[in-house]
Amino acid sequence: TIATASSPRLYHHQEVNMDAAWGAFGSDSDDSDDDSTADKNEQAQQPNVLFESTSAAVTVAITQYFASLTKTTGVGLGERVLAVTSMMYGDECGGEAGELKTMMTEWVIRRGMKVVAGDDVSSACDAAVLIVGDTKDLQSDSSLNIRRRLVPGGIVWLIIKRQENESDNNSSFDCFPGSIWEDISCVSTFSSYSVHKIQKRACLVNAMSCPWMDKKSIIGKEVALAAEKKCGNFKVAENESYLQFELRTASQVTITPSVAERTREKISSTEEAYTTILTDTNIKHAIEKLRDHGLVIIKGLLPPEQTVPWGNVVLEDFTSAVEALKNHQSRPVDLLNPDKGQFEPLSYKEMAMREDLRVDLRSGPSMEKLRSQENNLASEAMAGSNVIDVGSQPTIITADTMGTAGSSWRYHPSILAILKGLFNPRDDSLSKGNFGRWNFGGNGPDGSPQPFRLGQIGSVVSCPGSGDQAIHADTPHLFEHTDCHPCHYCNVFTPGYKVANDQTDNPSVQNEFVDGLWTGSSTMGGTALVYDSHRLSVSAMLLAESDDGNDNDNASLRRQLLELLTLRPALDAGDVVIFDNRTLHYGIANTSKGDTTGKDSNAGRRPMLYLNVTQSWFHDPKNWDDRESVY
Repeated sequence: TIATASSPRLYHHQEVNMDAAWGAFGSDSDDSDDDSTADKNEQAQQPNVLFESTSAAVTVAITQYFASLTKTTGVGLGERVLAVTSMMYGDECGGEAGELKTMMTEWVIRRGMKVVAGDDVSSACDAAVLIVGDTKDLQSDSSLNIRRRLVPGGIVWLIIKRQENESDNNSSFDCFPGSIWEDISCVSTFSSYSVHKIQKRACLVNAMSCPWMDKKSIIGKEVALAAEKKCGNFKVAENESYLQFELRTASQVTITPSVAERTREKISSTEEAYTTILTDTNIKHAIEKLRDHGLVIIKGLLPPEQTVPWGNVVLEDFTSAVEALKNHQSRPVDLLNPDKGQFEPLSYKEMAMREDLRVDLRSGPSMEKLRSQENNLASEAMAGSNVIDVGSQPTIITADTMGTAGSSWRYHPSILAILKGLFNPRDDSLSKGNFGRWNFGGNGPDGSPQPFRLGQIGSVVSCPGSGDQAIHADTPHLFEHTDCHPCHYCNVFTPGYKVANDQTDNPSVQNEFVDGLWTGSSTMGGTALVYDSHRLSVSAMLLAESDDGNDNDNASLRRQLLELLTLRPALDAGDVVIFDNRTLHYGIANTSKGDTTGKDSNAGRRPMLYLNVTQSWFHDPKNWDDRESVY
């Protein structure tokens, strides 16, 4: 057993079914006679059969793994990108390591996959092959670089030179901490090498947050049984801790786009900036996760070039709002020192209070300028889709609105596709009977997605010192006779900031990094969401008191269940979480110190961008238009 302070993991040995892997792509007898002869001649000329067998075994493991993902992701083998590098006792290129690296590269290319150089610092990869003399070589620059470039959910195949009398199960993998990595297994062993598979977690969690939750404890049987009874497809592993369960569950509700999806559409003619376009299969899975569990996390969906500027203008407007209210002639308010002012903050036309030091900002001079610019560009790009943006009002999205990737993340094609599927669950055998769709100029029962309302970009700004919000849902269930009707209201969240590793210029924020990789922990907080709580039965299990008023015995169980189902996903710039507004959630405390240098008044402030999205017939009763303006 290999353990870290935050999350223990099991190390296990797993032999690869080589025949099954080769069979997935046709037998070698399907190749031409010329190719077969060439392969045999090549093998005959290769003096080191060990290199050949090691390369073949690893390629089989890679092929088998990606073959299993083809149906579940829609990404083919030929679209997969691998990085291969070597470092053996300080020798990065030559000798035994260099020969094995060359042969490994040839085998991977022969199977149709793409290979990028291990020293290419700009290219992301779906998987990586690291060839090392011992685990000390894993601290080389090339090894660290590849681990950083590996996409979330990606796999490292580690080929290690075996030492005499060395036990594979005692190998040290301290450079793969459990907060970032999982599923360490020995794939194959040879006389001189052992091959290990290590997976990067699809989603990290902010383990630094909510210290009042005891996430390191082992989940008790009573808690596990109660959760399994109410939550679908739910299973607690034996001797699993609350934190281990959270890490595993967060990854299960996460979509991890491949390199091919991440580079499918370029958004700039002058820079290497791309936006992720999900496959139809991954869009379908995102919709299923939303319907089943009330939320879905999508890593790297949006280009930070489109989201971070929004975070910047939000903070500009927040700063101007703070000054405007502080200098208000009749009712001055100090948003940053709510206990010291003569008057308490109100909700305003542009901004609503969300407890002390946390505000919901939907409008301001800088936001309106950027909003108008992006919406105009998007309308031009989607000419013919009948998209009309009017100020800060929601936009009606119809079946023929496909979206645009280059103008604004608000109209991202994959987000719109997910929302259409979420709001329009359909049984093909029944949709033909919906003859009421002829009314009001409709096209009849053609099964096409019906319209929904897409809100404008807003932001919740959490300042240093803001506490954990009270747990809540943003909208009620419309009916209470069944556990969960289809979604009528959801939110799209994405950070308006990047998580910084070098905090020299911003010492007020603590972000935990290991070898240049973020562990997910940050003093800036985030949003906690409760798994499966968009269902009435789950929310009742977690929060409802007993009918007889004797609730002492159930209170402890409810608290443990709430801690078990609470996820604290760690989001960086470009990541997205979409959640049903009936899902229980709360903003996590921002424990950053604020501006300690006098150089940046926005230091430590967290702008979480959002879109409110509803069915076309649903109107959120929250309306700020009749309130007093900040300005």
